[in-house]
Amino acid sequence: MKNLRIFLTSDIHLGLKFGGYPEIQKELAEARFNTLKQCVEKANEEKCHIFAVGGDMFDKVTVAKHDVTRAAQILSEFQGNVVAVLPGNHDFISIGQDDLWQGFKKAAGDYVLVLEEKKIYSLDHYDLDVNLYPAPCDAKHSSENYIAWIEESPKDQDIKFHVGIAHGSLEGLSPDFNRDYFPMTESELLQTGLDVWLMGHTHIPYPTKPDIRDRVFYPATPEPDGFDCKHEGKALILDIDENKKITPRSISTGQYRFHHDDVFIKTWRDVEKVEETYTSSEHTKTLLKLKLSGRLPEEDYRKLPKLRETLQKHLAFLQLDNTEMTVKITADVIDREFTQGSFPYQLLTRLVSGKETETLQEAYDIIRKVRS
Repeated sequence: MKNLRIFLTSDIHLGLKFGGYPEIQKELAEARFNTLKQCVEKANEEKCHIFAVGGDMFDKVTVAKHDVTRAAQILSEFQGNVVAVLPGNHDFISIGQDDLWQGFKKAAGDYVLVLEEKKIYSLDHYDLDVNLYPAPCDAKHSSENYIAWIEESPKDQDIKFHVGIAHGSLEGLSPDFNRDYFPMTESELLQTGLDVWLMGHTHIPYPTKPDIRDRVFYPATPEPDGFDCKHEGKALILDIDENKKITPRSISTGQYRFHHDDVFIKTWRDVEKVEETYTSSEHTKTLLKLKLSGRLPEEDYRKLPKLRETLQKHLAFLQLDNTEMTVKITADVIDREFTQGSFPYQLLTRLVSGKETETLQEAYDIIRKVRS
């Protein structure tokens, strides 16, 4: 074996409930299993030697047994040499009291390896000239990482590839202000002298533009899990040649997208553009938070509920905020809403005649708030 090809994913969070989206809760949970299956299929297509999971394959340690069995069955479909799964801080290992990983190992078979101990795992049994150096999590939170043992361990020079795999926050990348998630630095990882580090925990890809000089890789979550996820779901394929040159490739993997959009509305045509965008076939699996602001003539303003109805039919989920949409003020609106001769009536009528559009609208909004 001259070269080594690794498929890297992490933070799949199988068993995540998505209670905030009751309308599509089951679909979002199911998508994570489908994405894992597609990752395995892609790894098979690319003829990868190792399928690596950098932690948090499961959302918690008390995942339903049928979910554990299903994950094991999916990973068993990998046609390469070995699957290597690291326990993360959500699905941490607890030696002697661990129903999750014991059940998983029973269902997975011989070619799925759970990296549950801080020790060197030789992959010679799987026909690979590789040693794995894991840093498994043993709790949900920790202020310390478990990579020191790796730096202290002798590296067998007869082994071609030395591969580290860890789960935790990386300084400068992960938001871990209290240092609760096995914090580490890139320099700490590089000081171990390993050829490459396969990482998990941070749900965004790192490096954002990887090149041959990089040695530390976070693949990102393969399936978006909330509106803070700005990408479409990612995984990595890493090619390592006999000179230890690494060629990374980012792979798009996700099914659902979480998307924010803020739109300022000036005319009804702006509303039509929003409708045209989000009723296209590419958005059937989009969860959208849409905020509209601006002003419309009263006739058009009254048609806004139809936009909500139309979008809900085409999107997977819609949260529409149009509280900052207002009626464009005209003389007819003033006549209908205010008593002739009253102060608001006189003020607004004067502003209408003076064509002071912005001042008119601001005055109307203030008066309406005071009245309410």
